[in-house]
Amino acid sequence: MYPISQEPNENGAVEIPVELLSELQKSYGKPEPVLLHAVENVDITVKAGEAPRLPEKVTVEYTNGMREERNVVWDMSAAKETQKDSHSYEIAGHLAETRFPNPFIYHRADPFIYKHTDGMYYFTASYTDMEHNLDGKYQYLYIILRRSATLGGLADGSGAYEEKTVYERSPIAGGTLSPHIWAPEIHYIDGKWYIYYTTTISDDSSWRIRPHCLECRDMDPFNGNWEQKGPVVTEVKGDIAFTDFSLDHTHFEHDGKHYFLWAQKTNNISDIFIAQLSNPWTLCTPAVRLSHPEYAWELHGFPVDEGPGVIKHGGKIFITFSGSGTDSLYCVGLLYADEKAEFLDAASWKKLPYPVFQSSRATGQFGLGHNSFTRSDDDTEDLIIYHGRQEERYLVEEDYQPLYDAGRNASVGKIYWDEDGMPNFSVPSQRIVRREEDLTVRAFVTVK
Repeated sequence: MYPISQEPNENGAVEIPVELLSELQKSYGKPEPVLLHAVENVDITVKAGEAPRLPEKVTVEYTNGMREERNVVWDMSAAKETQKDSHSYEIAGHLAETRFPNPFIYHRADPFIYKHTDGMYYFTASYTDMEHNLDGKYQYLYIILRRSATLGGLADGSGAYEEKTVYERSPIAGGTLSPHIWAPEIHYIDGKWYIYYTTTISDDSSWRIRPHCLECRDMDPFNGNWEQKGPVVTEVKGDIAFTDFSLDHTHFEHDGKHYFLWAQKTNNISDIFIAQLSNPWTLCTPAVRLSHPEYAWELHGFPVDEGPGVIKHGGKIFITFSGSGTDSLYCVGLLYADEKAEFLDAASWKKLPYPVFQSSRATGQFGLGHNSFTRSDDDTEDLIIYHGRQEERYLVEEDYQPLYDAGRNASVGKIYWDEDGMPNFSVPSQRIVRREEDLTVRAFVTVK
């Protein structure tokens, strides 16, 4: 408890000491935008008649303390105009910035982007049908794969991607219910392509869902043949893995070992589990529970932890996951462990007590979650791929079924790494920096 001695003022506000604010922020997070704070200026000395050699990159600093190198586009024409009558002059440039439209891809939930070793980007997600919005039997019938030579090329309307359906199911129960093909992910494991996805194992119920696996042995996953490997299974007799409602799987490799993460319900509570794989569709160790809903932000609507995603940075393994029901209170939490830890020991993982990414009325994005990670075209930026809504709606609304609402769209955000090595997802928007003057770089040239 935090003792507060003052009474609220006439506006209902209570003043608190800065020290108390810091303690509260440690416990509950500090959701605020990360802004560009400082840009390195360039000083160059040249001989008369000599053209300046300008750097391709400069160092920038953000308000969270992160520093990085950013490309610069220099305006050399302006420099030439001033060189004629001055012993010193200024050259202006601007920071290069890749801007993605957000929403990036419409009507796709649980988005996953994989950047292959050849630079090609692959996108897949839970498919929803806006034409039949809120009608469950039309939702989640397909696995659609999209690819492009650039990340921006994956965006709707870019004209730079190709797309194909690699798997589909008809509505079940006599055409009345969705088979719930959820959260597909494409991975390249030991020279072969795999798509993990969730679907029901019943012909009569949408809710008997389990993780499944498709395999493609061809080098080109777009034109190759996809073979059904069936449900993901475990070699461990009597283990809890996949004995109940299971979904939202992902894969990561570390030090030659392959790991499988997924969400699974026990007593109607969804937890995050991990196990090691002997092959891409078979677990070889007992399931270990890593996270259980315990905080208020994991308990809205339903007690849920789901949608794990993995990113490595600075000697740590980070697992994001999503909490609560899929309305505007859906948000992202974080687990992390040292890269040399025993990942199958739950004690190796630390869990932050607050969400790290959540709805923002200021930017008009709600219900953020079930994310994946990728890298920028030039491989300099870590990016989060997540879904969100543009409408603020809640489970308490009469007859509202957010699960069958096709208004979840995929978006892209930049990750800013804090000075302590933790990921900072800022607030949900395309980029915080927008003013051209914030992107300006100046080179001061002295002629001797």
